[in-house]
Amino acid sequence: MRLLIDGDACPDRQKVIELALHYGVEVLLFIDFAHVIEDERIQIIMCEVGKDSVDQMILSYLQEGDLMISQDYGLASLALLKNVTILHVSGKRITEDNINNLLTSRYLGHLSRKQHKHVKGPKKRNYRTSQFFLRELEKIFIENMWIVVNVFIFSINIRSEE
Repeated sequence: MRLLIDGDACPDRQKVIELALHYGVEVLLFIDFAHVIEDERIQIIMCEVGKDSVDQMILSYLQEGDLMISQDYGLASLALLKNVTILHVSGKRITEDNINNLLTSRYLGHLSRKQHKHVKGPKKRNYRTSQFFLRELEKIFIENMWIVVNVFIFSINIRSEE
């Protein structure tokens, strides 16, 4: 598993990186040239400044089994096709089961804004949301560790039976 971060929109970025490194997860941070971030412990992928340039680059790097952090539902819908785990910055997982509802609500919000209707945005991020997000991220890392351990034990068992 690798962790791919949509760096332009990831809160708690430093804590996310620390947590990933603690669990031995490779980190790829995607940002555009308008941002300056330096961290020798992770791979930073610089993208052109422009609409969806970071999203397109993330999609080109995604591999089955990766974990992606993003709040972009459009990007998430495309990433799901690559069989990856997606964690929204709220701490909720984006899955095949909920992506259609998320995209529909995004579209309805777009229509309302286009008609100049007041649409209430998301609540301001607070400590509780941040802690929930980091706990959910850690759960995913731990789940992945158990999968790796079980595959390793299974392969040892097969070899010993031969």
